[in-house]
Amino acid sequence: MASAHGDNDVDTEQTLTCLHVKMYNPHQHSGRIFSAIDLCKRQELNAEEVVLFGRDVISCKFQLLHTKVSRMQFALQFFKPLNSSTMSFEIKNLSKKTKLYVDGLELNYLNKIDLPPKCMIRFGEFQMLLENEAGESEDKFAIYCEVSRFSLVQEVGHPVMPAIPETGLYDAAHQASAISQTPPPVEVDENDI
Repeated sequence: MASAHGDNDVDTEQTLTCLHVKMYNPHQHSGRIFSAIDLCKRQELNAEEVVLFGRDVISCKFQLLHTKVSRMQFALQFFKPLNSSTMSFEIKNLSKKTKLYVDGLELNYLNKIDLPPKCMIRFGEFQMLLENEAGESEDKFAIYCEVSRFSLVQEVGHPVMPAIPETGLYDAAHQASAISQTPPPVEVDENDI
């Protein structure tokens, strides 16, 4: 009877949701920009922890050592969406100076959105490809950082981000249809005008 009761106390090991972060900056060859981050190592964090990226050595778990990075650039928060069984992340821009772009969507200071399962974030000259590997645990998650030797925009074939109109609204479907409806340029001889 004691053995049957003891089996109920054994925790089954759950896999952790892991956010893979691939980073790139054109000046990374100096070796300093990403030197404060434990690269190619899964870092386990408690579910309630807000993870800060930025220059501040005290507040930021992931420090980016570059003068153009804000003291606190952005925050990642692990959460479980309502009526969902999968865990997700949200991102919030903490920089008053630098806009943050998530797959072309502009986030100003204190704007936040849920991260898609795979997305490109950009701020200043930084490019980060984030990919969420689903896990079961609601108590912990992991972040795995690595540096890309090449521009991520080129590596993943991510489209160059178009200018965002003054309204601040970006309609990708409208933009794509407008581009596809534009006729190709026609060469005209000077004498035909």
